[in-house]
Amino acid sequence: MRKLSALMTMALAMGGMGMPNSLDGGEFIPTETDTERSKRLAIAEIERNKANGLKEFKYGYGKVYAINQKNADKKAKKLGYI
Repeated sequence: MRKLSALMTMALAMGGMGMPNSLDGGEFIPTETDTERSKRLAIAEIERNKANGLKEFKYGYGKVYAINQKNADKKAKKLGYI
């Protein structure tokens, strides 16, 4: 029993070393800018659409992802591309 309590005490002492916690009062500093974040999310959306089997249809003002041309035309009209 003594060995177990000694090991538990050591694990608790080592667990708190070097690890920041919410009680430190430190603030979160973002590492990416807003433009980098928007680019990353746009790329992720394109990959997600292609993974779901959607095709890319290009219009004068932008791109639309849809199953077929008919649905793409509806979406483009709704977005104001047509």
